[in-house]
This record gives sequence, C-alpha cells and structure tokens, in this order.
Amino acid sequence: MSENTPTGMSLKGLTDDEKRERTTIEQREYMAKRRKEDPEFAKNQRELCNDRKKVLREDKEYLEKEREHFQNYQRNMKKTC
Repeated sequence: MSENTPTGMSLKGLTDDEKRERTTIEQREYMAKRRKEDPEFAKNQRELCNDRKKVLREDKEYLEKEREHFQNYQRNMKKTC
C-alpha cells in the first residue's frame, strides 16, 4: 500500500471520487507487486499489451489521436526547454 493510505483503511467519509481514486491506486500497486513477484504473469501481461497495440495500430482514429497527442507533447516540451 502507499504511504498515505494504510491497509484496511475505512472508506466511510470518502467521496465517490476519493473512493475511485483509492481503488485505482490499490489496483495499480497490486498489479505492480504481482508483476514483480511472478515472472510468468509479467510475461503474459507484456504479450497482452503488445497484442492490443497491434490491433490499435490498425485503427485510423486511434492513430490520429496518438499523433495529435505526440505533437502536443512535443510543443509543450519545446515551451518548457
């Protein structure tokens, strides 16, 4: 668990957004721990990710969004440097 959310912390008194955020953080930490401890699982996850990227590379809409995002990223990097 992260430093600011102890294990077994009550969800009472949290807003829906805070609950969702906490659940997301816990899931991310769990998956990172599982990939670290189980090499077979990590390998399977990488393969699934690569397969999904292959499918997305054939989607023209996705490619347009990805290019636009990358161009915005480059513009922002030039501004900050």
